Amino acid sequence: MPTGYFTMAELANELRQGEIISGLAQYFYDPKNSEVERIVHPFSVILSQDCDLLRDFESRKAEGASMSPLANVILYMAEPAKDVKGAVGGSDIWKRVVGNNNERYHLLSSVPPEQDLLGQGIENLVLDFRDFYSLPPEEIYKQFADGQAKRRSRLEMPYREHLQCRAAFYFQRVVLPVPHKFTPAV
Repeated sequence: MPTGYFTMAELANELRQGEIISGLAQYFYDPKNSEVERIVHPFSVILSQDCDLLRDFESRKAEGASMSPLANVILYMAEPAKDVKGAVGGSDIWKRVVGNNNERYHLLSSVPPEQDLLGQGIENLVLDFRDFYSLPPEEIYKQFADGQAKRRSRLEMPYREHLQCRAAFYFQRVVLPVPHKFTPAV
């Protein structure tokens, strides 16, 4: 039984599903002018599977390993809830967001300082399931080593599985060209 929503355990080695990272940078190449734009995400949450992340980590440690079995890690951008509240719509929608009853958004409770590797705590975060990206695992580890990105905390069971299921549900949704219409019986 978890003691809370978050833990700092198991954040010393391989990347982990449900891990919260601050300061992770994503790079965009613009072929029109051959420039690279660097975008730093205040918070990102890993949603790749733990088994894939572990296999990647172990293959990196193996001598003579030439290539990682994992091309990219799936990350979702997370923003402070106070910054998202005004953008999601009215108070009825916001109530559904904070109750995790809105299919597009997911609220993460605040992380107390004692469950944050930096000891600062993290305010409530909101993930928009439309805002995800991927990075090669070696890029993430490099940003940790350079001090650009920081490992902060990790969701405990069953909260990380709940997040993963909600993200998968949103990703697999089927948009109908014309919604069903209700016709009252005569």
